[in-house]
Amino acid sequence: MNGQKREFTDEEIQYIISNWGKESPYSMKKKFNCSWYAVCRVAEQNGLDIPTSNKWTNEEIETLKLLSDKFHYSEIAKIMNKTENAIYIKARKLGITLIQDRRKWTKEEEVLLSDLWGTKPIEKIAQTLKRTVFSLKVKAVRMGLGPMIKNNYDFITVSDMCDLLNVSRDRITTTWVDLGLNLKKKKLTNNMSYYVITWNDLMLFLENNQNEWDSRCVEKNMLGIEPEWLKEKRVRDIKENPLWYRKWTEEEIKQAVSLFKSGKNYLEIAKIINRSESAIANLLRNMGYSYMLPQYWKGKELKYLRENYKTMTYSEIAEVLGRTTGAVSFKAEELGYQKKLTKSLKNSGGNNG
Repeated sequence: MNGQKREFTDEEIQYIISNWGKESPYSMKKKFNCSWYAVCRVAEQNGLDIPTSNKWTNEEIETLKLLSDKFHYSEIAKIMNKTENAIYIKARKLGITLIQDRRKWTKEEEVLLSDLWGTKPIEKIAQTLKRTVFSLKVKAVRMGLGPMIKNNYDFITVSDMCDLLNVSRDRITTTWVDLGLNLKKKKLTNNMSYYVITWNDLMLFLENNQNEWDSRCVEKNMLGIEPEWLKEKRVRDIKENPLWYRKWTEEEIKQAVSLFKSGKNYLEIAKIINRSESAIANLLRNMGYSYMLPQYWKGKELKYLRENYKTMTYSEIAEVLGRTTGAVSFKAEELGYQKKLTKSLKNSGGNNG
């Protein structure tokens, strides 16, 4: 790529790689005081896709306009199966104002919400304030304007559940679904949909699976007028975190090991799996991984892997980089190199026999 030459430190390169798709190149260029092209050059050198805006269909543009008033832009990216960068850049070019991260409420917004609450449909108020319906409900409860849940037919998205209950998206869409969480697919267009759950189904699940979540992470009355079982759970959870003694599933164990081998530390793994940091440490120690120290992949290591994975074995690459063969194999598969290599072998008529 063309652009002003700039040398990035290993830490800066790792930041770009870790946050690609979550933070726009425009934001990064300001952070590093360089050009947009310099940031994209680093991304491109490390096998990351450069954002483009020439692949949008008219249907996708209309969908973006439709969703911009209702969802946070990260949720729009998941619904439309695009990167957050792509959503951010396209919205900016179209002059669309996106709902962004947890911006503070101004006094003017609070007054306007107070005046409009109960007089107009909540969707209209959300459009006016450029906030999600869920954020308005939460703010209304905190301001004492009225109950967050008006009836049992309101829907809540997976992202809203993450914010409300302080649990990871993976936990909701995998573990909880396996336990019977009744997620429903809501159609946007012929090609796009997203998952929601009714408040009634959510409350039923939370009551029947009380050891799967911690009530201390949920503000009082955020789930409406609290039933007796929830009041009793709050008392129990003050004395003992229900997540500490939850039995490990096979999926959780595999995920913890994979994340550890990929370079995540105990705290990062704990947040992803929704366990305590000590629980993660104890599990990995008991499995014999205590001797391993998580190592973040540097930009130059990723570049070496990308350039040599077709001609060198994983053990040879591991020896050069000072990593385990398993760590190299995991990172190659995570970046899609393993899949490409397998496809290449099939096309060339190779076999493992």
